[in-house]
Amino acid sequence: MPRSSPQRHDTRQQQRRSASWVHTLRLLLRLVVTGVGVAVLTGTLLHRYRPPTGNAVTTHDTAEQDASANNHGSEAGLVGWIATSLGSGARLHGLEERFQALAAAQPDLLAGAYVAVLEDGQHASLNPDRATAAASAIKTPVLLLTLLARGQGELRWDETLQLQPHLVGGGSGWMGAEPPGRRFPLYMAAREMITVSDNTATNLLIERLGGMEAVNRRFLALRLQGTRVNSWLPDLDGTNTTTPRDLALTLALAESGALLNQRDRDRFRAIHGNSRPNSLLPLGFLQGLADAGVAANVDQALIDRGVRILNKTGDIGTAYADTGTIELPDGRRAVAAFLVEGTETTPYNSPRMRRLIQNMAAATAKALEEMSPSEAPAQSTPP
Repeated sequence: MPRSSPQRHDTRQQQRRSASWVHTLRLLLRLVVTGVGVAVLTGTLLHRYRPPTGNAVTTHDTAEQDASANNHGSEAGLVGWIATSLGSGARLHGLEERFQALAAAQPDLLAGAYVAVLEDGQHASLNPDRATAAASAIKTPVLLLTLLARGQGELRWDETLQLQPHLVGGGSGWMGAEPPGRRFPLYMAAREMITVSDNTATNLLIERLGGMEAVNRRFLALRLQGTRVNSWLPDLDGTNTTTPRDLALTLALAESGALLNQRDRDRFRAIHGNSRPNSLLPLGFLQGLADAGVAANVDQALIDRGVRILNKTGDIGTAYADTGTIELPDGRRAVAAFLVEGTETTPYNSPRMRRLIQNMAAATAKALEEMSPSEAPAQSTPP
């Protein structure tokens, strides 16, 4: 049998090696393509059908948070629109002159006021941007921040807050008398902060919102330029500040229906409407109505006249405040904020500070009662 030449044998070996490499490369290519396909499919499935994590909430709340997250980017635009709309109508010169006369009669008191009708922007003010001691009026912006954070999924309404020694605040409220380590539902802290002006409840919420600096950054994002938390409550030294315009804007933001969802807007109104003290803005407003006499129940007397005031007061002895949403018989809503701070010559807890707020509220009642809503243009809608 003839033997093959060495050259032909080497050629066949080279061909076999070449075929082997081609087969190997094809196999590797198939593995790579298959791996990429599996990875893409797995990622898609995990994204679409991801399981709940330890921070999961109910399906309803998740959907609500997703909707809020989609709107979060437009928050700055909404805030800007509301801030611009507030006080965009005619100036109430007669009411402003009355504010000035009342303040001039008390030269040792620093007075500020801001009143605006939400539907048409008619407004009046006195030192609207002068920052003074906020006292417990700071709790209204804190409530707004709490409900905004809830709507955006940053906290839960039913989560619990743990009492820590540095958060215990004296003065009004009962939570501070509880032992350290006690836990309170967040909704209870929000309610007690306003209804009984609980200082410890306020501190718990400020801590949960990230602390004082985080809260102050959030205030600035809401265009509350003069509102700052510098001390834990009760802050008897008056280091926490706000302005009449900021307090009025806080109420306008809550009332707009564009920033808070319907559920949280209702919560804000329900909590703010159950604040107990009514001896400043509500009493003064009642005294300013034409047919008002002496009333044993201020809130009921206002309701009997078609008026409801959802307010929150503040009082640290050297400063008084009251801010509230006023619902009028003709369907209009107004926001009002009054701040009065004493000076070095003002006696502690001077009744003149309270009377000045009452008198400015009475002047507001007269002015709003005399206004004709039919003359005002309709309020525009948010962008």
